[in-house]
Amino acid sequence: MTTLYEAAMRNFCAAADILEALQSTRLDLVGEARNGLIGRPRLALGGGYNDVTSFFGACLPVSGRAELLAAENGSGVELRCSSADWLTLEGTLAGEVITDSCYVEMQLSADRPVIADVFLREFLDGGAVRDTGHRECHLSVGGVAVCKLALPELAEDVTARRVIIHLRHPAARLIIDRLAITLT
Repeated sequence: MTTLYEAAMRNFCAAADILEALQSTRLDLVGEARNGLIGRPRLALGGGYNDVTSFFGACLPVSGRAELLAAENGSGVELRCSSADWLTLEGTLAGEVITDSCYVEMQLSADRPVIADVFLREFLDGGAVRDTGHRECHLSVGGVAVCKLALPELAEDVTARRVIIHLRHPAARLIIDRLAITLT
């Protein structure tokens, strides 16, 4: 007969194994952004796509400008935006990972709630792109939002994939405490 303690330990070990497996498929975009700041206090972002690291980038309208810097609280990053009606935060998925969905976790602080459209962008042979349908996600101030995104089967003509978090009318100052993609 199994004791209550043995059953609890078995459940704990199974849960820990699942968490360990999920951590191996997790892309921490805040950590990537902070890695892009190593050796410099801030990073100026101009209109168009900006590579911060090989796994994290941001895109602004042509007239938009932003600065990326470490947040004062020490764990997140801060974005100071000007002339930007929209802003995308983009996480590049490793090409060899085959999965059918991912979860995007987001937590940010701003002077107002923010709406994000989350979708997958596939880069195709020849330079074309293909976007999947978006999922709308409401980011309340200080709250954590999780968005599940279905990922299509990896086609032969796809050369790269990015998860795009498109922020509509971003605040002039955003503190991003959490931004991560977990593949499942």
